[in-house]
Amino acid sequence: MSTSTLTTLLASVRSALATPSSLLPSTSSDQQARLDLIDLLPELNAALIGDTAHLRELAWSAIHVLPLAAISRWKLASHVPLDGEITYHELSSKTGISSPLLKRILRHAMTSRLFLELPSGEISHSPTSRLLVTNDGLAAFVDLHTETALKSIAHTLDALERWPESTDPREGGYSLALGRGGETSVYEEVAKDEGRMVGFGRAMRFFSEGEGYEVGSLVEGYAWGRIGKGVVVDVGGANGFASAAISKAFPELEMVVQDIQDMKVEYPGANIRWMVHDYFTPQPVVGADVYLYRFVFHNLYDEKAVEVLRAAVPALKKKGARILINDECLSEPGKVRWRNERAARGLDAIMLACMSGRERESSDWEGLFEKADPRYKFLSAKIAPQSRLWLIEAEWTG
Repeated sequence: MSTSTLTTLLASVRSALATPSSLLPSTSSDQQARLDLIDLLPELNAALIGDTAHLRELAWSAIHVLPLAAISRWKLASHVPLDGEITYHELSSKTGISSPLLKRILRHAMTSRLFLELPSGEISHSPTSRLLVTNDGLAAFVDLHTETALKSIAHTLDALERWPESTDPREGGYSLALGRGGETSVYEEVAKDEGRMVGFGRAMRFFSEGEGYEVGSLVEGYAWGRIGKGVVVDVGGANGFASAAISKAFPELEMVVQDIQDMKVEYPGANIRWMVHDYFTPQPVVGADVYLYRFVFHNLYDEKAVEVLRAAVPALKKKGARILINDECLSEPGKVRWRNERAARGLDAIMLACMSGRERESSDWEGLFEKADPRYKFLSAKIAPQSRLWLIEAEWTG
């Protein structure tokens, strides 16, 4: 890249960043350009610093999570005024953490756009660190990953050497991190603490509502209109937000939302019936047109996933009934946007580290249906429009 090219690029980037609102997409072509730019960021970074520096920074990258973990564990963000400043000494008095250590942690965090240090030496929030106070879902997500996931990741290779190919969630990095190898799992430990349960729920809700996971892609990406006045069972549908969105767009459909506990929410105008149901037990709604599983199989290893598909079989009385799974699916390398593939591969690594689980490729999904019952006919696995989630569909042939 010539000097003139670098100079021109620098001027363009500085101009764009001087007016951040100009980077907000207002048209579909703007959005495509935005996504293309995001995909080019790693290539631009590598071109500017070189492959050696890229690998060095990759090996070094985990250390930059440490200040975020400290901020989350010690609730540092909540002690910094949202519209004011605080000294290191005052923050030390509030948290019990020494001023020198706070200074080291927060100045490191500032290199990741967390907090600001004023010329006076006082600390204030940055737009990014404010979110740890104002967005409880994001704060819970950060806590889950810096506490639970980080511990698991640190011991994942040891777990893989000790229990090769295991799908038992107890035989993973987390149990080793706790010094109780093979005796407990993430879910078991979280379930012991009501506060952690609430936080886990908030983190999962935040994750499922992020960019690329919006329910709109499910509404627009599937041919709901072909069902007419049919019945759709939203299995493991939690508070029914996906069913409500589908019902709003296709009011003739009768939606049945099921979850292991009553999570009923009133959605004015939505045609929803509520039901308590454990999806490992036989499906009680017989003869529906579509059985929808959104983010249900994500945390299930193969044996449990097959159990869920088999539990649906007694209800599949209507030939042509569909099983529709809205979940992650690993694409072939380089076939989807870099950001989406990186997110999916990262999620696969998290599943390995925390659950002894994995994300699935299209052929894996097909294999699950075949193993569950040969009367399932696998139809397709395709990524939903403007989404990171896929629509995986099978038909009951009776």
